[in-house]
Amino acid sequence: MEFEGNRDIAKRFIQIWGDGDLDRIEELAHPDITVTYPILPRTIKGSRIFRRVMEGFRSSFPDSRLTIDEEIAEGDRVVIRWTFHGTHSGQLLNYPATGRKVTWTGITIYEIVEGKVIREMGEEDFLGFLRQTGIVE
Repeated sequence: MEFEGNRDIAKRFIQIWGDGDLDRIEELAHPDITVTYPILPRTIKGSRIFRRVMEGFRSSFPDSRLTIDEEIAEGDRVVIRWTFHGTHSGQLLNYPATGRKVTWTGITIYEIVEGKVIREMGEEDFLGFLRQTGIVE
């Protein structure tokens, strides 16, 4: 079934946030991908820009790890509930490195067309990150 293939694509793609294999962007992202999360100042448009954003993210969390807690696939959409783990070793957005280990959760919806991720839209517990780093109480 097509949604099983889409599930596999999404599960491989989300690991970019975990293992940092940025070559998967060229392999699995549509050139016109859009990526949206509440913490981002604006929607990321295009695979090249997404790769640059991910390079920055990797420098913030060089030891990142992402676990998939649950996934649901239907048609061209895959929903993944995940948990992120890493050490805040570099600046993230406007927040300087704290050196603290952090864990936060989120949910991401992927839209996959002809074997490529065209849209990644997520919600994350960024407040949890800010609390664990001591940036907010």
